[in-house]
Amino acid sequence: MAVILRALALLSVSGASTALFAQELADSWLTPYIAANTLSLAARQRLIIGMAIGAAVAVVAGLLALWNSVRRLNRIAHLLAPAILVGFIPPLCTPAAWPNALNLCVVLGAFVLLGERLFRMALAAAAERPKASTFASSRDRWAVLVPDRIRRWLPALIVLAAVIGYGVYMSVFTLRMHGRFQTYGFDLGQYDNVFWNTMHGHPLRCTPLSMDENWHSMRSHADLAVLFLAPIYAIRPGGAILLVMQSWMIALGAIPLYRFAARRLPRWYATVIALAYLFFPPTHGLQFYDIHFQPIAALFVLLVIDFVDERRYWACGLAFVAALACREDISVGLAIFGAFLVLTGHRMKAGLMMAVAASAYFVVIRFIVMPSFGPWGFSDIYKDLYPTGSRTFGGIIATMLSNPTFTFGTLLIPEKLRYALQILVPVAFLPIRRSYLVVAIVPGAISTLLTTAYPPTVDIGFQYSGHFLPYIFPAAALCIAAFGREGPGLVRRRAALAALVMATTLCTVHWGAIPPRDKVHGGFATMSMRAPTEADRQKHRDLVALNAMIPPTASVAISEAEMPHVSRDVIRTLRDTADADYLLYGTSSGYGGAVRADAELAAGTFEVVATRPGLKLLKRKPKPGTPTAAPPPPGPVRPPGPVRPPGPVRDDARAP
Repeated sequence: MAVILRALALLSVSGASTALFAQELADSWLTPYIAANTLSLAARQRLIIGMAIGAAVAVVAGLLALWNSVRRLNRIAHLLAPAILVGFIPPLCTPAAWPNALNLCVVLGAFVLLGERLFRMALAAAAERPKASTFASSRDRWAVLVPDRIRRWLPALIVLAAVIGYGVYMSVFTLRMHGRFQTYGFDLGQYDNVFWNTMHGHPLRCTPLSMDENWHSMRSHADLAVLFLAPIYAIRPGGAILLVMQSWMIALGAIPLYRFAARRLPRWYATVIALAYLFFPPTHGLQFYDIHFQPIAALFVLLVIDFVDERRYWACGLAFVAALACREDISVGLAIFGAFLVLTGHRMKAGLMMAVAASAYFVVIRFIVMPSFGPWGFSDIYKDLYPTGSRTFGGIIATMLSNPTFTFGTLLIPEKLRYALQILVPVAFLPIRRSYLVVAIVPGAISTLLTTAYPPTVDIGFQYSGHFLPYIFPAAALCIAAFGREGPGLVRRRAALAALVMATTLCTVHWGAIPPRDKVHGGFATMSMRAPTEADRQKHRDLVALNAMIPPTASVAISEAEMPHVSRDVIRTLRDTADADYLLYGTSSGYGGAVRADAELAAGTFEVVATRPGLKLLKRKPKPGTPTAAPPPPGPVRPPGPVRPPGPVRDDARAP
């Protein structure tokens, strides 16, 4: 009797949820109802009556099945158990109904865990086929219908097509963002200047940050990868190609991830994991905030994981060096990964070499090389971890090691919980479902969750999520593989994979950029995914004309939105300084440049050279009594760099 009652209860809830789903699709009341509970009592009563009818229909159908056998009733109830979820899907797919991101994250997390449990029930019931079945297994039918060669290569071809699709898609839409002037001096303009100067014989010089000497951009970050990525930049110098390069390097990371997963799981499982990587919402967010080396490094870290697993040690070494060269903090994750290999006994020698080399590199580059160029400008993101009297990175590490209780206490704030859920819910919590895999979130946690009083590090619209990217997806593959290949283990595998698909899909609806939508969160703002208008293109032509009036050897301070579109030797950030020969700015850029430029013009230190709608070019006046410099002798002069497509200038200023 207990079995019958449980089966009928399952059927009734499934029927009620299905009826609720049908009613939710029938009208436009859902968004205000979920967000503000605005629905009349009569309407609520109609919802309840509809759910009761759905439950009654399901129970009657179950009683009819009971005439045949109790076992059949129980099996049908379990097979239909995932229908319990459908009534929640319309509310969860309505972003406007969830203004509070933390509430949404908690609900999505609970929904995904419930869904996995219900999928497990249904798959276990599906595995209980009658012994006298006249039908071949689905695998046998698939083998008959599809030739072996196609079955072997189709998953890899799907991943390859997805990689190409992602690379093209993100290139197009980030270039649209760039064309609408939604990229900025922080950070695309700065990286463009570093690449431009490196290509022209001034390695790692960043003049927008007043790092005018060669190699001095290492004061902030050791982005040595600029040296071997410069040939890509040279194809078409400018900010646009950096956005394209970043899109394709993120996309290519799906290939080593697929290879790694396919050695432990069926190829179709590996395909799903690779697609989940490409649909991961935090990756989309950072794509719409200029260019950074954390997501670029993810490709090389995934290659390291793939090659060391396959024992291709020379290739692993090259990928390891490339990953280290992307940024100094990438070495922390590689050292942790090496230690993981040693402690698990998987590739112990390679893991030991990796852990020692990455640790040594971090110590040398962070505590010896980088300080030789000046103080690090980002230690304040850990300012609550400073020991008394020491505002150094070493002091921060000392606090983490000597006062773990206080350090752990800094994690317990709503913003960090929300961020952690935004990272873990899309992967269905798989990286933390096995204790030995929790290490996969440590590299990202050090650069995000351990920071204090710096909102960008716990915002999926910024580059810091890239520290999680190359570790959590291999960990998800290992977790699924650990469930086993037969019996209950196989059921758990399939349920986990279904939960991963559901979690990725729901999170992409809220925070992703696929498929296209009007706006997407990236960096400090919400970015448009629309194409540049004719007004944007006209502003581009005007900017080209104004830039051509500036002598190639002159320095120019440029407003935030215009800087990524102008490539030349010496650029200053007009938001911070007017110490330049020329000022080029958007007249509506506000504190991004216009406020300072207009003040200099009013003070009489600059004069107007030319104007265009929305743009202005100023030239510094010579000081009284200063002789006019003689014209330079004729000779070859390197022209200024190309000006990339523009867009409307924003009024709000951005923090670095």
